[in-house]
Amino acid sequence: MNKDISYINSTHGKRQLIFHGARYCVKQNNVNSTLWRCTKENCPASVSVSHNDIIIRVNENHAHFIDLNHIKVLELRHKLKHQAETSSDPIEKIVEFSYANMITKEKITDSVVKLPTVKTLKNTVTKQRRKTRPPLPKLLDDLAFPLPLLYTLTENNNRFLLFDGLLGGKRGLIFSSEHDIEYLAYQKWWYADGTFYTSPSIFYQIYSIHAFDEGLSTPCVFALLADKLEPTYHDLFSILMNRIKEKSNTIQLECITIDYELAVKNVFDKHYPHIKVKGCLFHYGKALFRKFMNLNLKKAYQDDESLRIWFRSFAAIALLPETNMDEANHYLRSTKPLLYEKEIILFLDYHDKTYGINSRFPPTMYNHYRNLNPRTTNYLEGRHNRWKKRSTKPHNDIYMCIDMFKHEQLLASDERQRHEAGAAPPKRRKKTLIAEESLSRLWDKLGKNQITRDKFLKGAGLRYFQYMKIE
Repeated sequence: MNKDISYINSTHGKRQLIFHGARYCVKQNNVNSTLWRCTKENCPASVSVSHNDIIIRVNENHAHFIDLNHIKVLELRHKLKHQAETSSDPIEKIVEFSYANMITKEKITDSVVKLPTVKTLKNTVTKQRRKTRPPLPKLLDDLAFPLPLLYTLTENNNRFLLFDGLLGGKRGLIFSSEHDIEYLAYQKWWYADGTFYTSPSIFYQIYSIHAFDEGLSTPCVFALLADKLEPTYHDLFSILMNRIKEKSNTIQLECITIDYELAVKNVFDKHYPHIKVKGCLFHYGKALFRKFMNLNLKKAYQDDESLRIWFRSFAAIALLPETNMDEANHYLRSTKPLLYEKEIILFLDYHDKTYGINSRFPPTMYNHYRNLNPRTTNYLEGRHNRWKKRSTKPHNDIYMCIDMFKHEQLLASDERQRHEAGAAPPKRRKKTLIAEESLSRLWDKLGKNQITRDKFLKGAGLRYFQYMKIE
């Protein structure tokens, strides 16, 4: 193409020629060329261009002043329309940001009176958006079925919507690409958690499933669920397992780590008993600490080192071999600080009911002896918090939410490709590395009988549960 000419569509979608800052519309189509006439009424300027964009004849005797800002305004309109189709950002944000950018960066303040008003531009963008997606649903029953094609594909235009149907008797959506499913099929360790702040108001929660592989944790599944009941989770995991079998004919999952959600645990206990269900160790410790503080032990914990050592040692029982946990539990009960005996007995009653052998969450669930993989769902929560920070408000609309999924899927896919090509996994914090190395040494010493159980619990409690601080 001749570098002096370019093309643009008019506000009505008609193709126009741009030459030396002026716009031309088609005057006449000939066999080997096209005659373009200036778009200004009664202007004689014209350009004749061959079909392979070679200029044949030029008449630049314009009857008016050429204002380059007209083209910038037209480009602004096209840009806004494109954003309306491809982005779920609020209309106000799209228009106001682009409008301000046009005035400042494009330096058209001298022609600002020729710019359409912000209100006019908002109307233009709103009309364009209505062409590509239905109105925002106020109720789940109002959500379009099927979803607009744009919201069923990844950023790379591959299938992304895995399932759109009933989950637990209510409509739910599951997003995961074919590559995500293939990757998930060969991963032994899954991590799952829900988040509510960024969930569309017509759904109850976003439930994401991540895989961990050699230091890299990435999301593979995003689900929009109408509740957090067992039948819903049963349908979610049933559909997911079946799709994995259809795609890869294998499921190598050995363990899934969750945030002590009983409904999820029940699904795996009943339908996938061969898969271990582990509870997040961080949330286990936080739950114990919260209960401890609620028993009016806040000041005592702050002032009495022996109480802090006892509590951390008790929490660290989760890091002992599972066969040693019960004995260690009885030992610490017998060595509890007598000054706070009444409160500690209440604490132990709570622990027995919630985390005892016959409780909803037995020791096997929160035991993490020699577990060198992530023992928490903190990475998932960190990712969910990142979504929250990027949101303009709680409970973004459904289409903004799906756009967020698409963006996250693209990032995760890129991370996995680099990882599979030999790139190093993300660096861990120095503080975390020191704690992990210390814990591994304590495990080694315990296994070789080079350290007593009491000293192991004190050391592990201090290293791993040092985040238990009074706020």
